[in-house]
Amino acid sequence: MKVGDPAAGDPAAAVSVLEGESEKFAVPFTEGVMVFRRWSCPEPGRETILLVHGGSGSWSHWYRNIEYLRKRFDVFAVDLPGLGDTSALAAGYCAEDAASAVSHGLESMGELSMSALSMSARGAFHLVAFSWGCVVASQLARSHSLKSLMLIGPAAVGDVLRRDLIKPLIRRTKDMTEAEVFAANKENLARLMIYNREEIDDLAVYLQTINTNRSRFNSAQFATSSLVLDGVKAIATPLKVMYGDHDAAAGGLAGIESRRELFQAARPDTVFEIIPDAGHWLQYEQSEVFNKKCKQWVEQHA
Repeated sequence: MKVGDPAAGDPAAAVSVLEGESEKFAVPFTEGVMVFRRWSCPEPGRETILLVHGGSGSWSHWYRNIEYLRKRFDVFAVDLPGLGDTSALAAGYCAEDAASAVSHGLESMGELSMSALSMSARGAFHLVAFSWGCVVASQLARSHSLKSLMLIGPAAVGDVLRRDLIKPLIRRTKDMTEAEVFAANKENLARLMIYNREEIDDLAVYLQTINTNRSRFNSAQFATSSLVLDGVKAIATPLKVMYGDHDAAAGGLAGIESRRELFQAARPDTVFEIIPDAGHWLQYEQSEVFNKKCKQWVEQHA
């Protein structure tokens, strides 16, 4: 647990407090409602960031980042289709359906509230995405003129997964006790999401538990597609890609270096960075490092 982290006492209460400080928008799309949250910067006229979470996640993938970023930027976070509080897509969905739904949601945001108009204005915001969210973000970037695009731990760069290096995740069953579910989620975080087991605190396990319990979208089926590369090839938006050096989903350093080559071939101007001592969920595990780098990136492209 980070020093001074209010979640040290009660993760559920801490997450509830942060969520309660946001302005919540439930905007319509074809399958139901899409939920956005906004944490307004106290200083008007600041840059706007939209945070896009990863697979089996929600806005809370950014728990350790929002408080820092909101002091400097106007921060929005979306729950993607079939995840968090957002309605699920109809059966037979494809990855592009999720991106289309978010695009429609952004348009509805502008219609819903004057305070959210900047979200649909051309060139008005920065997009920061994690894991599965990188697929959605790279597709959104093709239809929205962004100030910048930051991708954290992206897959969908072709069939380059190193599945032999990823330990199988523990399947939870209905007959498990609460303690057994907690232990399974903690171990799964170690196998896929977080490199340093000491960073797998009660908050991380709580977030993993509530997010996976509400997951109604299978993002893993799109992991070996080339959707992210296809998306960034088609745009000129300033692009930064970050991986943790122990990202299990990317196959460790060897897999990450192969991804570096793919991104630089697709976009020679890609800013590619590897964060030391971090796994897949690097913005949680190395939150202080990530927060500063995100701030610098956004300010550079303000």
